[in-house]
Amino acid sequence: MVPPEESSMDPQHARGDDEPSLVVIPEPIVPDILKDEEGNESPDGLLPRDVLNRDLKITIPAWDFSTEPQFVKDVVWVGFRPRGLPFDDDTAGVFPFDIPIDPGDKIVSVPQRDLASGVYDLSYKLVIGGNAAESLKKTITVDRVPPDDGQEPAMLELLDLVGDITDDYLDEHGQVRFKVRLYLDVKARDRAIYYWTDTNTPPDFETEIREQAFSQLDIDNDQLIITVYADEIRLRGHGQRYIYYRLRDWAGNRGPRSRPLPVFVDLTPGAPIHKPARIPLSDRGLIDRQHAREGAVNQGAVTVEIDAYDNPVSGDQILLDWDGTVLPPQDVDPANFPCVIPVPWSALTAKGLGPVNARVTYRVRTRGVDSKPSMETLVSVNLTVAGQDHANAPALLNPKLALLEIYGAKSKVLNTLLTEDFGEDADGFLTLFDAPEPGHTIEVYWGSISTPVAQYIVQSGDVAGKRVPFNIPWSVIDQDRLNPALPVHYTTSNGINQQLAPFTPVKVSIIIIEGLQEPSFPDAGISGTLDCCAKPRLWERVRVRIEGNPAFDEKDIVTLFWQGCAGPNGTTPIPGAAQPFFTTLSADQARNGFEVHVTDYERLIAPMQNKGSALCHYTLKKFTGGQGVSKKDFVIINRTMASGAVCSPTNETCTKP
Repeated sequence: MVPPEESSMDPQHARGDDEPSLVVIPEPIVPDILKDEEGNESPDGLLPRDVLNRDLKITIPAWDFSTEPQFVKDVVWVGFRPRGLPFDDDTAGVFPFDIPIDPGDKIVSVPQRDLASGVYDLSYKLVIGGNAAESLKKTITVDRVPPDDGQEPAMLELLDLVGDITDDYLDEHGQVRFKVRLYLDVKARDRAIYYWTDTNTPPDFETEIREQAFSQLDIDNDQLIITVYADEIRLRGHGQRYIYYRLRDWAGNRGPRSRPLPVFVDLTPGAPIHKPARIPLSDRGLIDRQHAREGAVNQGAVTVEIDAYDNPVSGDQILLDWDGTVLPPQDVDPANFPCVIPVPWSALTAKGLGPVNARVTYRVRTRGVDSKPSMETLVSVNLTVAGQDHANAPALLNPKLALLEIYGAKSKVLNTLLTEDFGEDADGFLTLFDAPEPGHTIEVYWGSISTPVAQYIVQSGDVAGKRVPFNIPWSVIDQDRLNPALPVHYTTSNGINQQLAPFTPVKVSIIIIEGLQEPSFPDAGISGTLDCCAKPRLWERVRVRIEGNPAFDEKDIVTLFWQGCAGPNGTTPIPGAAQPFFTTLSADQARNGFEVHVTDYERLIAPMQNKGSALCHYTLKKFTGGQGVSKKDFVIINRTMASGAVCSPTNETCTKP
């Protein structure tokens, strides 16, 4: 509303309710309206049946949003009423948008309860600063009624043929046509869904043959025609059959089935129909790339098996039709059935990579005369992959996939891990393959480890060329620390088929010196304890001894790690009571050993008051490369006497000199 005091409005916002708008407000957008093959909306604004069980989403094109704070909000009123009625403010849906308003179109809705069958006008009013202006109207049609008012459709009429459907008729015409009788309220894009069955009381769950859509020209010429093709009839065999249909309109309303029309299929005059081909499948149940490489069970290819037929003779040949691709004739050995025919990759992919249900038939050629096609076999085929394909498909290795890149956490050298990377995870990267889809999976393999060590699942928004990071755990790297060309690779998967990327050789040279002796504490005595009587006193220093070692050399760096602990055996580390001590070795130190003196009493020693400890170990970094880690040892530190007194620089409690 306009505030009671003086308001500031631009000219567009300053007109009264009765003043005509100088700007035409565009009609609302309804994304769910059905669209034809060219993407044009239904002129009646027809909604599909499957969106009528929820609120109808409406898009309001962005307007010149208010920015004056005193307006508080812009308001959209949505008017949805039977066609021809005026906009009713009292029944309109109200959708306020608080200022400031985010840019972009706004989504409002019509309640599902209002979506009864009928034709409606849809418009909206923009209420800005108390002034309302109505948009252009849009027609919306809600149709919940099946075609022909939901009545049982008339029985089909058989065309072009009197009597039985014979094998000769199918050979000559290749199809049988049936007519749907014109019905009440028939409209363009209505469809007949038709079924072929062997019972006059078919169950409701039968699978349709196909659907036939009707055009306005079909309606005007009274030619609502259904066609059943010869292969479909032969596939369903000889004998009494029935055909029936259901009507479905463009909105998706589906009516009851018609009464079945009886037809008799007589295939006896023609040549015998051969049994359908058999296609061995793996336990995966379809033909995928692994099957194309290996066969169902080690056949080495996709194979089709033709069982024995009547009266085979030497010189017979099988002409296999794989989904429209006829393979070269295969000679028949009458004494060796089944006849096994391999299917080449070129035939498997002649119509694309799928997924598809391939239709497989065959003919028998005897003395130059071909039989009629066998009964049909359907088999699921999916040869799609995650990523670009390659010329050697279906081979698993795809040389077109990008190589992995591996970097050490500290060395940062491409495809190289060095001693300084000891104990650290490595970083992996790859360039994402072509046409990635959400759910595609990348799995990384390291050396001889048979299970993946890292995985990436493609996310929505990922694009080809994206640099995908991986983490290679140290626990994996640690299994092979010295390998001049450790093989690393990855696979891609779309859930059906895998591809294998080329191997990346990674130089792993992590040289770790084993068996370094733990540090010692010369002043701790046999009991391994530094107490108030220790010499030197605790507040003067604690000596830590590192013995000489054949692995030590001049210029090597030894780092002692001191960790103060609350527990008596190197447990319960105390935060802040830790420090590394670095020593660059002289020749004498390398040979004879050396001491590290811990002198920061307040920070590193004083926190261990009552039976605490210090846990120590050291690392060796060779001047010439290589590293080592010593064993750990601890010394008990106890500044509390039996009397309970605590010694310190200002409280000498020991009676011994």
